[in-house]
Amino acid sequence: MPQADLEKLLESIEVYLPEGSVKEKMLAGAGDDAAVIQIRDDLALIETVDFFTPNIDEPMIQGEISACNTTNDIYAMGAVDILSVLVVMGAPTNMPFEISRDLLKGFKNFCERLGTHIVGGHTIINPWPFIGGCALGLAHPNSVVYNRGAKVGDILLLTKPLGTQPAMAAYRLLKEEQQLIDLSEYLPTKVIDRAIQKAIEIMTTTNRPIAKIMQEIKVNAATDVTGFGLTGHAREVATQSKVNIVIDTMPIIKGTNILSDQLGYSLMEGTSAETAGGMLLSLSRDNVDLFKEKLIERGIKSFEIGHVKEGSGQVNIVPDIRIIEV
Repeated sequence: MPQADLEKLLESIEVYLPEGSVKEKMLAGAGDDAAVIQIRDDLALIETVDFFTPNIDEPMIQGEISACNTTNDIYAMGAVDILSVLVVMGAPTNMPFEISRDLLKGFKNFCERLGTHIVGGHTIINPWPFIGGCALGLAHPNSVVYNRGAKVGDILLLTKPLGTQPAMAAYRLLKEEQQLIDLSEYLPTKVIDRAIQKAIEIMTTTNRPIAKIMQEIKVNAATDVTGFGLTGHAREVATQSKVNIVIDTMPIIKGTNILSDQLGYSLMEGTSAETAGGMLLSLSRDNVDLFKEKLIERGIKSFEIGHVKEGSGQVNIVPDIRIIEV
């Protein structure tokens, strides 16, 4: 659902927290990446739910993508311990058993690599398949990082390049027998194939190592970049923090700017949806180099994409934005 529509819907039933209000024991709710509820002085419970229809034909990989996307919302809060995951899945009556099995198997295997487990869930018959889950994390209340808290002068880091939506749209297009657009007119086939493989790599790479670093080095605000795109999630940070954000650099999967133009997406405007995207981190300038060093030690690339300035919740992309192709 579009970001503005979702906010209007939640506000209409008083679920969306009004500006400045936090219910007793509720440290974060709708408007952040996950709900955070303090249950003891030294323990907070972190909950999130996420599911979507497949964006790739290989069911095992799709299960991994869904598990990555679901669990990353816990890591976006700076928590590293996921106690358990509930799976939600829908399957058409004519979908082969093997596909349902492999979707669940991919989801299960990914969770187990993170040190957590599926403990139950819910399955339904549905006209179109979908898979996702509810993840339950634990953390000390003082260690949780929210999407509020960005400060004037902060530097913004992004830990994955953008472009999964146009890359996977190209993937689907190449699967069609009668292609409406011949993408080879615009990009070499090997560039398109690499963009697709890079997107799959991104969508199956957990953000857990970044959450671990967030426990070591102070981050003022954080979120992961998913369905609302870069500017949508940056706007949440800006609004919650009562600042403006300036984006001057756009790291993208090589070729996805051209794919975006040809397929009708809005990657270069920052509104193209991402799946299991990178972390958007707001850090004081003094902590940026050390944080980047820690990322490099774990084999993680990062990109300085902008900064925080005084304001009231706006996100501005500079006209001569720098493009980094990965």
